[in-house]
Amino acid sequence: MQHRLRAALTAAVMATGLSGASGVLVAAPAAAAACPAPGGVAVPEATANGEVVFRGHGWGHGLGMSQYGAQGAAKLGCTYGQILSTYYRGSVLKTEAMPGSIYLRMLNNGGRADVTAETGAVSWQVVDAAGVRTVVKQPKGSVYRLLRDTTHTKLRIVNAGTGADVWVSQGPGQRVRLHHSGTVVHLVTYVWKASTSAWVRSMDRRLRWDYTQFSYDGAWFDGVQVVSTTSVGSGMQKYLWGIAEVPTLFPAMALRAQAVAARTYAARVGGGSMTKPLMPTPADQNYTGYAKESEDATYGYRWKGAVDATNNRVLKDAAGRYVVTYYSSSMGGHTEDVRYVGWSEQAIPYLSGVDDSRWEMASGNKPTYRSWAKAFTVKAVATKLGFDDIRSISVAKHGATARLDGVRVTGLRRGALVTTTISGWDVRQALGLLSPNFTISLNVIGGDTAQPISGDWDGDGDDDPGWYKAGKVALSRNGLATTRFSFGRVGDIAVVGDWDRDGDDDIGVFRKGTWYFRNGLSSGPASATMRFGQAGDRPVVGKWNGTTLGVGVFRGRTWFLRHTLTGGVTQVQFAYGNRGDRPVVGDWDDDGDTTVGVVRRGQWYLRPHLTAGAALPFAYGLATDRPDTGDWNGDGRTTVGVARARTFYLRDLNTAGAATRTVGFAG
Repeated sequence: MQHRLRAALTAAVMATGLSGASGVLVAAPAAAAACPAPGGVAVPEATANGEVVFRGHGWGHGLGMSQYGAQGAAKLGCTYGQILSTYYRGSVLKTEAMPGSIYLRMLNNGGRADVTAETGAVSWQVVDAAGVRTVVKQPKGSVYRLLRDTTHTKLRIVNAGTGADVWVSQGPGQRVRLHHSGTVVHLVTYVWKASTSAWVRSMDRRLRWDYTQFSYDGAWFDGVQVVSTTSVGSGMQKYLWGIAEVPTLFPAMALRAQAVAARTYAARVGGGSMTKPLMPTPADQNYTGYAKESEDATYGYRWKGAVDATNNRVLKDAAGRYVVTYYSSSMGGHTEDVRYVGWSEQAIPYLSGVDDSRWEMASGNKPTYRSWAKAFTVKAVATKLGFDDIRSISVAKHGATARLDGVRVTGLRRGALVTTTISGWDVRQALGLLSPNFTISLNVIGGDTAQPISGDWDGDGDDDPGWYKAGKVALSRNGLATTRFSFGRVGDIAVVGDWDRDGDDDIGVFRKGTWYFRNGLSSGPASATMRFGQAGDRPVVGKWNGTTLGVGVFRGRTWFLRHTLTGGVTQVQFAYGNRGDRPVVGDWDDDGDTTVGVVRRGQWYLRPHLTAGAALPFAYGLATDRPDTGDWNGDGRTTVGVARARTFYLRDLNTAGAATRTVGFAG
């Protein structure tokens, strides 16, 4: 059941005067020994592969009662009272007088209604503008059609079999009432779709109680089904007999819990009205009328029995106010809080999160609804949530206060980096998820297992960080844009340089002594390849002679350098550093020459010459940080940086001290 959303709930909360304090409601009664605790067991997680993976549970809005959870509870021996008090915390069962009639919307601003008299004759009572009453009999088996006439000023009842008019009104202001109490009619209503010049079906229901009223304002007409109290039963009972929210073969206690929840929902709005009727769909409650009654008859009226056994029973709080009895198909092991779903900013105790994992696992819920997973690209999630790019997206676990704020997203929006929260319901709707009951995995390449890289990706004179992992590349541009593409494969080491001398840096990879260069920041084949070094070497790139771009490798504690991007013999060789050191290269003194350095457990040793010798060490970063270097401010000098988790800490001086800037970049 997908009820009318935020505005309706907010209005209901305001009308009932609920506050964030849970003390106004009575505590849920303790479960009997035969009814096990609802939660405390593991629910399997579904899997999916992708950049952003939503792992979720359940199907529906996630608020209130889980219908499959109720089924599982009933199978475990719980009563309907125990089920209701668990899902709607603080509510109490009451016996109350019900509205005399229930009103259901069958047509809104339409122009056609087809009626088949299935099990007997029915009668139409029409009242024209002058107050003249006319009764039209419709024989069993016939199809009559109510239409506007071509002048749009009158209504017509037409025998659809013969095409003959049965009744024609005298002008606007008519009221037409179809009486069929106890007789099954098949009502199909239509609205006119101007774009295709065709009638479009609005509602299709088989009905037995009690009458359908059509009101005509001279343009279009509305149709409202009225189910009233008669000698057969109360309007509420007859309405509930046709509610098709759960299978008839659910256990009796689950059916009774559903009957009370459905009755409370209808009673809370007074059964609707002629001007504000309930929708006979999951927008309110799924009323299929005689279709449900007929199905129920084949199983010994199990559903009708549950409705009748709970006659006039509803849920209220301690102040005598109706509970907002939301429910949906399944929660998959945990219900949601109304604040997380985003339908209210106020706490509502009976719409707070409940661990019902034990009941869920005892139910017959489909595994694909119990646990599901859906994968997206970062770009797709960004687009659907209204961002140009996303840097991070997360949601707290059930039980955490932070979850009530919703899904936390940091990303680029119209040139600015912003952080905001989005309700679970809005994320569900935007991404087409089964429910808002999900966790999020951002499987981007940045992180502890990714290789930090840096380069002048856009030719603006300063370097920006990036990530490389298993053939995936993610590059940050000025902190305001991200470029993602694939190049290389698992086991490769990324290298950076301006291979084509066009003024901006490109990506390459080193694979067991073979270099693969790619011109342009995009996926595709290598633009050039060469051999230099061997497996196990750490590749480096620089202008060793101050003029041409060359390659090199660090092996053990020895550097092997070559002045060009070609294979061949080593042109510069010297020892510097220790085994296990992390090699770094850069123009440390802005003289145009690239030289070398090593990083050892947070200590940096930068050498201004391509020779063996000493260097004055300084500390920057933690022992577990991954070093990265670049010209972060465009002054021509390469300085230090480190990557820690998914954040880069960059410094504009080659000395100990605090980071000049940080870049949170998940890839």
